[in-house]
Amino acid sequence: MHVGKSEKLKVVILTRADHSSPRVLAESLQHQLREAGVECETIFGLDMLNRLVSLKESKFRLHYWLKRKAANWFKDQKIFRALKKADAVVISECIPNAFWKRLYNIEKLKNILLSPVYVYEVYALANAPTQVSTLTKNNDPLHERYDGHLFISPVTEIRDPHLSNGFCIGIQAKIWNLRPLPKKELIALVDFVQPGFEAYRQMQMDALHKAGIPFISLERRYTLDEIREVYRQVSIYFMQSYEAFGIPLLECLCTGAQVFTPDSGWPMSWRLDEVPQVHGKGELPGCFTVYDGEEDLLQKLELFKKNFDLVETPLRVFDECKKNYPAFYEGDRGELDKWLGAVKKKAV
Repeated sequence: MHVGKSEKLKVVILTRADHSSPRVLAESLQHQLREAGVECETIFGLDMLNRLVSLKESKFRLHYWLKRKAANWFKDQKIFRALKKADAVVISECIPNAFWKRLYNIEKLKNILLSPVYVYEVYALANAPTQVSTLTKNNDPLHERYDGHLFISPVTEIRDPHLSNGFCIGIQAKIWNLRPLPKKELIALVDFVQPGFEAYRQMQMDALHKAGIPFISLERRYTLDEIREVYRQVSIYFMQSYEAFGIPLLECLCTGAQVFTPDSGWPMSWRLDEVPQVHGKGELPGCFTVYDGEEDLLQKLELFKKNFDLVETPLRVFDECKKNYPAFYEGDRGELDKWLGAVKKKAV
């Protein structure tokens, strides 16, 4: 598709139908693009790209592979027609999923569309050398698979200032209707158990019991509305393991919940260091509390409880977050415009 000088750019975002982080990112990007005057549509049909994978790569039996393609043919053709009208297509999906050749055939999609295809994730692949190493060992494609990378944070395992075709557009948490409203009481949130990190979770619950702080522990599936209603109630959020970014972490900070972590390297994309190291310790702002063992955790919980104010504490946490990470709340319009400029050059 070729856009004239007076015509609007048209972007189509392709993402998952489930309420996971790729969908959250897609909704934010759509809002950012419409603010920028771009015509934008989001299609919840990412599984279509799986049906482009060859029989050999998919490892499905021939009968099942053909059956899936036939059953979804009309739906997939409708998606193709919508994608072909776009000046650019953005795949909103997790890494490494977005780079697995056995999962999505991005190369075939590009040949069909003859228009640029970008990926939007919480981080840039180049900032995650561990992921690059794993993909390389599996003979999966790397950065060259997409025409460019959109991402939230400039930091993941490392901070690489020289990203080719990388655009750090942030995310617009402001559209989530999550605000630091006054709390009814001090409640903590213990996130889902992470295999291999169970001892940390148990330590958190034990310390909360000793400190006399009530808590909610996540144990089942929640809709997006249900989980955000939980986030609105809490004033402490416990991390359970390393996070490349952590959308729930940002959601809780928006409600004014202090983040507790046993390791300053766990919230990788939130480290403020100029030269962060792979899984290394990090500099974090005041909306994070780092503890070292159960005794230290108990002391810090008791201090937080002593100083906790139903109104002022959530406001302080939110302000600290927004001050240090403005692009996580408002998005980065400058980076978005840089990307749109690149798209326009390809479209004319």
